[in-house]
Amino acid sequence: DVTFEVGRGAVFGLLGPNGAGKTTTIRMVLNILQPDGGEVTYDGAPFSESTRNIVGYLPEERGLYRKQKLLDTILYFAELRGMSFSAAKLEAHKWLERFDLLAHKSGRVEELSKGNQQKVQFIISIIHDPTLVILDEPFSGLDPVNQILLKDILLELRQRGKAIIFSTHQMDQAERLSDTLCLIHNGRVVLGG
Repeated sequence: DVTFEVGRGAVFGLLGPNGAGKTTTIRMVLNILQPDGGEVTYDGAPFSESTRNIVGYLPEERGLYRKQKLLDTILYFAELRGMSFSAAKLEAHKWLERFDLLAHKSGRVEELSKGNQQKVQFIISIIHDPTLVILDEPFSGLDPVNQILLKDILLELRQRGKAIIFSTHQMDQAERLSDTLCLIHNGRVVLGG
């Protein structure tokens, strides 16, 4: 019985304590898990494989190839999302510079701190310029300076008309960033708006 709507140019905060059902809800939106009932739609049509590349997804857990070089990892995921190698390389350099990671581009992912790995995962989730951005605990592992940088980028994405869903268990983050909130507890919506 979880129902919500996210519009373009809006940040939707999915808020709740650990274990509330935020990640499970996100996985249902992404068709990773099948809901027992109901439906997930995008622009009024069922969410399907054809809409997969319009979504950028940052999972809560790390999903990087630790032995791979940083730039190669980003380019690999960008090409999976349909980007050409040359376009992906241009975007990757832009984002690596923005996140102060350009000096690490030839190093292996495992050599990065947890916070820098989180920044790489974020780059991978948005490099293909998705229309819908879904971020599961995006601030995890980031120091205060990088939390501000990520917040600024999210606000820029919102200004560019992206629909953004981000889950968190931290009320202050949700209040600062969200246009609309949905508070989940034990798999049920207890507050929305």
